[in-house]
Amino acid sequence: MLRRAVPRALVDELAAAAGRIQRSVRRLPAPLRSRLVLERDLPPDRRDFVPAQAVGEAIFIIGDPVAFSTVFWRVLEQPGVVAALRQAIGAPALVAHFMNVTIKQARFGRAIGWHRDFPNRYACPASPRFARLMIPLDGMTGQGGATLALPGSHRAGGEAEPFAAGATSIPEGAVIRTIRCNPGDLVVIHPMLLHGGGMNRSAKPRRNLLLQAGEAGLPLLHRPSPEGVLGRRVAASPIRGPTPQSFVRRPLRIRGAR
Repeated sequence: MLRRAVPRALVDELAAAAGRIQRSVRRLPAPLRSRLVLERDLPPDRRDFVPAQAVGEAIFIIGDPVAFSTVFWRVLEQPGVVAALRQAIGAPALVAHFMNVTIKQARFGRAIGWHRDFPNRYACPASPRFARLMIPLDGMTGQGGATLALPGSHRAGGEAEPFAAGATSIPEGAVIRTIRCNPGDLVVIHPMLLHGGGMNRSAKPRRNLLLQAGEAGLPLLHRPSPEGVLGRRVAASPIRGPTPQSFVRRPLRIRGAR
């Protein structure tokens, strides 16, 4: 996790753009409406069986956000984002795979089961030389459904190696870390790291912008559509901006599955 890696002014613009989408679900044209995943259309078990009629037009995922607002394109140019990806993946040329805004609504925002991002069935490269970044637009707290992680689970032969993808419980006695952060912080997720998260039981929404990017030239086994950012270079613009000074703990290095 990197503190204050994304300028607060941009975070505020991204949050405002997401809010406009949230308020205009019924007025959106069909092509844009099809990019949304609504909470009411998902299984109710991960929102404590709150009935569909009670959640109304609440959005769980804003897919392909660049189709809604050009402000989301600016994420691919942020020096802090580019530096984090280059340091994590170890490749100078990077391309985006997909972007979304994942929303855990206040009071009933759904829990996300334990999983690894590699392999996945949406935008899966041929090897785990990629990373997912989260930019919290509202911050993350424990009560608000912050992301949980199992440290060391990305290492081959680590303590969580026997953990099966899709399982609903973790090894007994495992130490779980809660990723608490502020708007504009940057969370870098190794594709083999076990992570998940509980429901948002707070009075505030938890909106995270999610970006997956990887080494340029790495083929995708699954190519998502529509995704405006797919294949676009991730590169800092000439405009100067804040760059991450250091990782909170040790730098993340992605070299295959190790």
